[in-house]
Amino acid sequence: MTQAYPMDFPAGRTLPEEIRKAMERVKRYGVVYPPGYCETLVQKYEREPIPYPHILMIIGEPRINTHFGYPRILEQEGRFLDYGCGTGDNIRQLIRDGYRRDNIRAFDINRASIDLGFDLYRDRADIGDVFVVSEDFPYGEAGFDTVYSASVFHVIPGDAELREYLHNAYSTLDTGGVFFGSTLGVEDGTRPSPARWGPPRVITKTQLEKCLTGAGFSSPMLVRREHTHHQVNEQERLYYFEFYAEKSR
Repeated sequence: MTQAYPMDFPAGRTLPEEIRKAMERVKRYGVVYPPGYCETLVQKYEREPIPYPHILMIIGEPRINTHFGYPRILEQEGRFLDYGCGTGDNIRQLIRDGYRRDNIRAFDINRASIDLGFDLYRDRADIGDVFVVSEDFPYGEAGFDTVYSASVFHVIPGDAELREYLHNAYSTLDTGGVFFGSTLGVEDGTRPSPARWGPPRVITKTQLEKCLTGAGFSSPMLVRREHTHHQVNEQERLYYFEFYAEKSR
């Protein structure tokens, strides 16, 4: 669930340059753009600013396929929910890797990031039916075998809202279902300082484990990955924590 909170591009980065770079990355997947399309997108997003510019800077670089639990997910082929799908990069990778699209749903609370994905991939007619937008979580209990959460925790500012998000993920999984994904974090012993990096929630590995077990997930597996964006200095490094947990009851 991509929360909209205003941010600027990092120093030295501009909207036209980031749109051009995003288009170059997306072209690797066979997308063809008509003449003048870059200028069209620049004009659109100058009128309608992207609330979280980082998503433009990483579109075309899905993270799901490098997650340590991804091979197991591809083997399962069950009902799959991307909870907080953003631009839909990860859903597109899932489909490219052969996952049955009829089993996939991608949900977010607003349309802005989803539409950015459609603008760059130009595939609304092909996969538009996979995406669901609603202010309220639209799924009931035991609706899915797998729930994916990519870079969602760190854009949820309120503790109560995070608990609700985790509760929804847990309840909509069938027994034995898998909840996996990633979030930004810092080393244990580091005092989290979200304002330094931009995202409103930066947590430690221990805090992440407590979030997952507190929601009912059993024995979560956690892996730390290097992160090159949002860095402050070598003493205060920001990481990605990947997680993989099951609903055992």
